[in-house]
Amino acid sequence: MKNLFSFIIFTALCCSILSAQTIDVKPSTTAFVFPNGVSVPSDYPHVKNLITKNNSDTGFIFINNWGGTPYIAILDNNNSPVFYRKMPSNARDFKVQANGMLSYRLADPYYRFYEMDSSYTVTREITAKNGFGTDEHDLQILPNGNALVIPLEYKTVDMSKLISGGKTNATIIGNHVQEIDPSGAVVFEWKCWDNLNIIDAVHENLTAQTIDYIHMNAIAVDNDSNIVVSCRHLSEITKINRKTGKVMWRFGGKNNQFTYVNDPLNGPSYQHDIRVLSNGNYTMMDNGNFHSPALSRAVEYKLDTVAMTATLVWQYRHTPDRYSWWMGNVQRLPNGNTLINWADGSLPKLTEVTPAGVKVMELDFVKSAHSYRVFKFPWKGKAKAPTLSIETGTDKITMLVNKFDQEPSHKFMLYIDTIPNPNRLIDSTSLNAVDLTGFKNGKRYYFRVTTKDSLGFESPFSNEENILVKFFKPGENFVVNGDFSDGTNQWSYNITSPAAGLPFINTEGEFFVQIGNGGTQAFHVQLVQEGIPLVTGLKYRLEFDAYAMGNRTMEPKVAMVAVPNTNYSKTSAIALTTTKKHFSFDFTMNDVSDNNARVVFNCGLSDIDVIIDNVSVKQLIAVGVNNDIDRVPNVFLLQQNFPNPFNPETIITYSLAENSDVTLKIHDILGREVAQLVDQRQISGTHRVLFSLLHHHQLPSGIYFYTLTAGSFTSTKRMIVLK
Repeated sequence: MKNLFSFIIFTALCCSILSAQTIDVKPSTTAFVFPNGVSVPSDYPHVKNLITKNNSDTGFIFINNWGGTPYIAILDNNNSPVFYRKMPSNARDFKVQANGMLSYRLADPYYRFYEMDSSYTVTREITAKNGFGTDEHDLQILPNGNALVIPLEYKTVDMSKLISGGKTNATIIGNHVQEIDPSGAVVFEWKCWDNLNIIDAVHENLTAQTIDYIHMNAIAVDNDSNIVVSCRHLSEITKINRKTGKVMWRFGGKNNQFTYVNDPLNGPSYQHDIRVLSNGNYTMMDNGNFHSPALSRAVEYKLDTVAMTATLVWQYRHTPDRYSWWMGNVQRLPNGNTLINWADGSLPKLTEVTPAGVKVMELDFVKSAHSYRVFKFPWKGKAKAPTLSIETGTDKITMLVNKFDQEPSHKFMLYIDTIPNPNRLIDSTSLNAVDLTGFKNGKRYYFRVTTKDSLGFESPFSNEENILVKFFKPGENFVVNGDFSDGTNQWSYNITSPAAGLPFINTEGEFFVQIGNGGTQAFHVQLVQEGIPLVTGLKYRLEFDAYAMGNRTMEPKVAMVAVPNTNYSKTSAIALTTTKKHFSFDFTMNDVSDNNARVVFNCGLSDIDVIIDNVSVKQLIAVGVNNDIDRVPNVFLLQQNFPNPFNPETIITYSLAENSDVTLKIHDILGREVAQLVDQRQISGTHRVLFSLLHHHQLPSGIYFYTLTAGSFTSTKRMIVLK
């Protein structure tokens, strides 16, 4: 009873903490909001148009990124997302299935496909059955809900009996075919071991210890209801009888049964994405790894199974030739155009061409990233509940809220409290991005939202997010427990096999990295703390004390959490000795602002123990008012944008000596207004505004001017767009 009473008192105190506070809600000055009203986090993978013409297909773009934080997204033809979701690991093959549902695949540690309905709710997890793994390359859900998957099996084979020099215990990677009904029962199974010979692999090393001899990467239902599969390492398209399991024909590779007609390259090489058209022809991405020279192309073949000819009736080769050695897909669109995804980070993710081969659309990620497949589909989705993202700055919290219903006509109801499952309504807004202030530093807050439509109907709650508020002033340490006086709290110690080690706090109160095995990479032994806010253009200092039990190196840095783990501090390996030394590194944040960077100490590659103490990351305080963002300036000031020249985005910083009605506009060299970034009353202090070409991709390279008007104060500066 005493414990219950204590809990009630504790809960009441938590509530009173918030009730005594005023949480201010204002339009966000830093969040990125697309023209359709959808707001996105700072790590969202933006895309850019390289070519856009009026006769592109009207479908929505389905895309995912490998590189940076993984997302799946549905974009309109203006590149504005109508849906996106941050993924817990790399996703691939995000698309609309024949039964009208969505699907995608997640990598390590999930290794499965997910089916999702038009409200973006996951309805089914799909994996191969009968003890097989689930290959990552393709899933086809049929109109009746049955799923075609590619099972994965590893088998030990004595290859010395099949080829000279073969290993007696080689591991062979096999791919099968399964059709699984909605209950999970296998209604059809085809096994590669019974039908395709290992030595038919055309370019694989058959004397290796591990041999991926098929590498099946696509599966499709033909117009006669039988199955065709793409076997990349055989350079073969194989047709399988769906009743008997017998191979009906083999197109390409060592066992090719067709004569090539009108194809100077004599068939595909290491292809991807076999698809069946309504006219009976077949399209695919011919990656062309072993063409001479290597080149990739989109192809369409007509197969005559009586005359046994394979006629190349259409192809698209870029001028000059492009080469994507892996992944990619080809999709024939409803308007007759063809979508080509070149997949590799160095090449565009979507090229749409007419039947005559004229490019009408081309896009790529702003930051280089791969994408396994990209599609266009007609689409209409409506989420049941909003989606919430939270981002923290040095002095505010930004809420990003989206309903993803493609018909926005609602208000967001903001619920915030100091206890989980918050039911305390703080405010409502029609905005998709708001900045919040008034929080108590060092306190954890919980957030969730609903939507309310014009009839007063309130949706279910969104996902719940929580934040331990850590607001910082220039000169304050962003690192929590940097002196380890609170043990290892707030720190993560990561060990990656084959490394081994044990962390502890020694008698001097220092972090002692006891290393049994340093592994084979520096990051195999790693001390990390996330939550370091970095703002574009500002200067910071990384400091710490360190020494070792012998001479060795260590990698300290402040870096991006997600791939590609950008090293913001630009630091490299340092030398440690048995003498304790203080290290200090100054750097300017030259990348896009990151509210959740991490300080990292990579201690692998050596078995010598490391000792670390007094870690800090601080924003440097500039002399004068220009960069002192936390003191009320005594003058109005417009600073030079940074970076300048820029592409795709820059930060404009200005100071207000008093509360003012503010406008910030951008004009071209002829004086024509091209953008208005601010038009509102703002409080005194220093403000930063992001100007991104992602919203203004039509602006050509050249000189532009930005003008700040605050009351009677006006100032203009020049900026340069460099594409």
